[in-house]
Amino acid sequence: MSNHSLSWNEKGAMICNALARPLVGLGMLLGRISSWLVLLIIVSVLISVFLNFIRINEVVNWEQDIPLFGRAITISSMIDLQWHLFGVLTMLSGAYALHCDTHVRVDLIYQKLSPRGRAVIDILGHVCLLLPFCLLTAWFSKSFVMMSFVSGEGSGFGGLIDRYLIKSIIPIGMLLLAIAAVGEVLKKMAILLAPPFIGNDVERSHISGGDYDAS
Repeated sequence: MSNHSLSWNEKGAMICNALARPLVGLGMLLGRISSWLVLLIIVSVLISVFLNFIRINEVVNWEQDIPLFGRAITISSMIDLQWHLFGVLTMLSGAYALHCDTHVRVDLIYQKLSPRGRAVIDILGHVCLLLPFCLLTAWFSKSFVMMSFVSGEGSGFGGLIDRYLIKSIIPIGMLLLAIAAVGEVLKKMAILLAPPFIGNDVERSHISGGDYDAS
């Protein structure tokens, strides 16, 4: 089907889908990258267990402070690193989970609705609930991060320093989730604008990670 024969709603669906593509792609990319943090967490846990078993607290030290690690790597550093990495994994994978629709749903009605009905619910949920939550959390956590930076907050047990680095992932993660929500809204708008038979294709394309093509 050529572009000049498309109706206004079909063109609108194509525009919404084109705008959503880079936003969704960003979330999917970050999700795939952050998944490798699981391996780093496992390695960190194994190292901590091994160091504790052989009763060595300090692995290596140096003279000058380096970001996050300070002047030494200890068991406490490795334990801190585990939850630091887990926090980064959680915040960066939120957008990926949203795009893949793997967040927990407690809803007896949603799955029984048509693609357009589900699109309406998703748009309302993202615009009225998710986006405000993400933006407010990002805004208010900014002072939380700045306070940690100004005070030089670090571990009180000889672990990692520069705790503001891990705390900064809160506003970053929330902004990334907000971007993902905008991408999802545009995807759902494409379903609403497209004719019913194309709307089904858009939803299937969305689930499989593809793109809607009205040509």
